[in-house]
Amino acid sequence: MKINVLVFVGLLVGSVQAYGNTTSATNTAGSFNLSVQTKAGDFHCLVDEEPVDVTLSSDGEAVIVSGTGYVPVGELSRCKAGTPVHVRRAAPHVGFLSDINIKAGIYASMVPVAVSPLSFVAVVGKVGSDRNLVEKPGFYRTTVSKSKLEEEASSDMTPVISLDGKYISADRHQCGSDPEVDVIEIKTGKTIVIDNKTCSRLFNWVK
Repeated sequence: MKINVLVFVGLLVGSVQAYGNTTSATNTAGSFNLSVQTKAGDFHCLVDEEPVDVTLSSDGEAVIVSGTGYVPVGELSRCKAGTPVHVRRAAPHVGFLSDINIKAGIYASMVPVAVSPLSFVAVVGKVGSDRNLVEKPGFYRTTVSKSKLEEEASSDMTPVISLDGKYISADRHQCGSDPEVDVIEIKTGKTIVIDNKTCSRLFNWVK
């Protein structure tokens, strides 16, 4: 299954690089310019991996540099001219990194399981580990067949971790006007219902 996932990731990264617009440019061999605006300030640093579709984590504490890598904002605040900052990998076989919560030590990613249309299942795990913490439909499970995962996959998925690192939303893009919102408790894997006010407090979809 890992081989298939890596093949799909290769296709995904290729499509992102083909259509994504970035302002990064090669500086020296193996170094790339990264300019980002964060709540801690604006930073202009060298990194050791080419930035592709750069975005901030929902908690604002990390910069997601590419489909697999991130840099803590704190490290960018201390970058030195001519010395590239190392881009960390969320996990050994991370799919497509969607969010990371530095304080909680948890990341969320998408694993492509179908190409036409490009569709994903979610992974939420501890930083450095491939093991999925949530075992339920819509999430990658090693005990489920590829055909079953394809049935559960979504082409409109953006997993986001709550600011306290306790919950994940796999497919919402905002709290919206719904009085109640379904989210998943990471520790138990159970779907729980929260009110809209709590949703706005726990989640930050604005990057």
